Amino acid sequence: MITARPRFFVVLLLLASTPWTPATADAIATRGITGRVVVVDDGPRLRPRSDLDLASPLLVRVAAARTGADGRTTYEFEFIGSIAGAFDLRDVLERVDGSPLGNLDPIPIEVVSRLPDHSSTDVFTMSGSFDAMHAGYRRALIAIAVAWIAIPVFVVLRRVLTRPPATVEVETPRPSLADQLEPLVVAASRRSLTVAEQGRLELLLYAYWGEQIGLGAESRAASIARLRVHEEAGRLLRTVESWLHRPNAAVLAPGDVGALLAPYRLVPAISEGASS
Repeated sequence: MITARPRFFVVLLLLASTPWTPATADAIATRGITGRVVVVDDGPRLRPRSDLDLASPLLVRVAAARTGADGRTTYEFEFIGSIAGAFDLRDVLERVDGSPLGNLDPIPIEVVSRLPDHSSTDVFTMSGSFDAMHAGYRRALIAIAVAWIAIPVFVVLRRVLTRPPATVEVETPRPSLADQLEPLVVAASRRSLTVAEQGRLELLLYAYWGEQIGLGAESRAASIARLRVHEEAGRLLRTVESWLHRPNAAVLAPGDVGALLAPYRLVPAISEGASS
């Protein structure tokens, strides 16, 4: 018993000189890296101590807080340490109303380092870590906003660039009385006008000039005779008949045919049924 007593005191001295570390840490985080821990408390609201700054060895923030039906609040704390070691998160917390922490149980956490003991703590600075965390959130939000704007812009540009060109409808000129008369006049100038075609030519001229020179009450033959001797109305008819009765006359040039039909260019085509 006498020899065992010095050993007992030696053990007590060793225990007293050993720094305090939590038996089981609620959360472990690498120095400079954010750690998380969940705490349930039934007291007034908790928040980080107002006197903490970037030089503090441990920083904490409330990531989420939910109060249940039993009145107890579940906190999700994020912490980051600049010095490796064991800590009690209660040391960096306070209540919103300034009341003591009361029966809040210890919140043991541990900050570990992957660097040698002599490494400077400036390798992991608090401002850099938190700024990097917030910068990551900002970059993610900016990327989402850019994508949200770029997608409709891309769709609109694609529709505009791939839209087929507007078709320009070319209005086809309406046929005129000159268009109806031209093949008949050309055939007459070439001495190839048939009797039926001559009758059609006379009917077209009769239909156009009938109301203008009063050919309504007379017979068709008398009307054609009056039409033939009319100075303006009979010019085309007399020319055609002269070609037919003088086979040896010179063939009319295309330009002469155009000049002969010029008075009828602006006259709408006449329905063949109406002229008969």
